Amino acid sequence: MVSQKTIEIVKKTAPVLKEKGTEITIRMYELMFSDRPEYKLGFETSFMQHLDGGSQPGQLAASVYAYATHIDKLDELAAAVEHIAHRHTNSRVIAEQYPVVGKFLLAAMKDVLQDAATPEIMAAWEEAYYALAEVFINREQAIYQEDDQKLREKLEH
Repeated sequence: MVSQKTIEIVKKTAPVLKEKGTEITIRMYELMFSDRPEYKLGFETSFMQHLDGGSQPGQLAASVYAYATHIDKLDELAAAVEHIAHRHTNSRVIAEQYPVVGKFLLAAMKDVLQDAATPEIMAAWEEAYYALAEVFINREQAIYQEDDQKLREKLEH
């Protein structure tokens, strides 16, 4: 899924993410909502309450940290991925949003980490982000299809 070099870099940078993760995710939301205000409108009220109260950036930071520490054994994150994927589908997250979020997450990492965010580190995190995004996109598409099938079956009866 990702190169061995990326795995090594991401795991090595995990402690920094644990320390600076919430700062990075708060910055990501600031950048994203400034550039794409329609994204803020699309989030559920409960999500926005979490965001305004600070817990959503913390939850995202914890998820990014968990990914960084388990990038070489993603099967250990299966339950978390399933939970997040269902939360995303309930919020109507779509595949086209992942590149936008990735762009702003990486920009926020660069902003917060400054010179520590070397080109090599940023390239590794870009590869890692898009690999994980693909996992979520595939699982969420399957959930949407399952939901559509259930609705069709319900309508037929």
